[in-house]
Amino acid sequence: MGRIRAVTAVLATAGIVLLSGCGASGNDSGTSDAAPAQKQGAEASDGNASQAKPQVPAQPPAGKSQASGTDDPTLTRAIIKTGSLTVEGDDVSDMRQKAVLAIAGLDGQVSSEDTGSDPDGKVTRANLVLKVPTKSFETAIQRLSDLGKRLQIHQESTDVTEQVVDVASRIESQRASLERMRALMTKANTIAEIVSVESELTRRESDLEALLAKQKNLSLQTDLATLTLTLTEKGKPPVQTEPTQDKGFLAGLKGGWHAFTAVFSALATAVGAMLPFLVLLAIIAVPLWRFRHRLQRKQPTAGQ
Repeated sequence: MGRIRAVTAVLATAGIVLLSGCGASGNDSGTSDAAPAQKQGAEASDGNASQAKPQVPAQPPAGKSQASGTDDPTLTRAIIKTGSLTVEGDDVSDMRQKAVLAIAGLDGQVSSEDTGSDPDGKVTRANLVLKVPTKSFETAIQRLSDLGKRLQIHQESTDVTEQVVDVASRIESQRASLERMRALMTKANTIAEIVSVESELTRRESDLEALLAKQKNLSLQTDLATLTLTLTEKGKPPVQTEPTQDKGFLAGLKGGWHAFTAVFSALATAVGAMLPFLVLLAIIAVPLWRFRHRLQRKQPTAGQ
């Protein structure tokens, strides 16, 4: 009986030891399994944090400014182009016709024209002010240069992008200002308020019209380039025609009139030059003449 109890106690003690070991190993394995889970959770939280973090925009390239609208690479540059071209050829009239056709083919037009001819009526010189689309400016110069021998060429480009952007911004602001003034007009109660708002509204409308006119002018200058074309005859400078001389009675009448006006002009010039001296002489001579006249009147009285 005592042996059975001793064996039972030994088995119980061994079971307790085994259970303790299993519990410790279970805790260790749980701890080791929990560590990767915590690590994955930390990585997931870091990933969410990185996704939630706002992205810093890329810095603009050097030389570009976000504050200035003119540095926007997507903005179309506004360029005013002007130029002059001189072409020499055998037949100025024929070159002129070809030049007009060439400009018309580029959707351009002749703004003004001045021609010169010799005594026989043959055109020896032609000055044309042409308006062509800015995008076709170089093409126009090339086609007109092919009309003959190019003697002179000048080109000039002016960037007015800042002006265009500024005017557009001012127009937008002015329109918003007009809307505010119209809203105030509906709230005006007294005559003085109505008059004041109407006056300010009229002034701002006038400013808006001026800005719109400036915008239209800039648009025309940037859309159409100005090219001055001079056509001259080869080897012959423009002939200056001499005025015909009149003969007979009309010639004598004109000559006499010119002589009369020349003499009158000379006399007037002489009188004008002598006038200051005559005035000074009169200032001195008149008092002396009066004094002498008084002495002459007193002398007979003294003799009597």
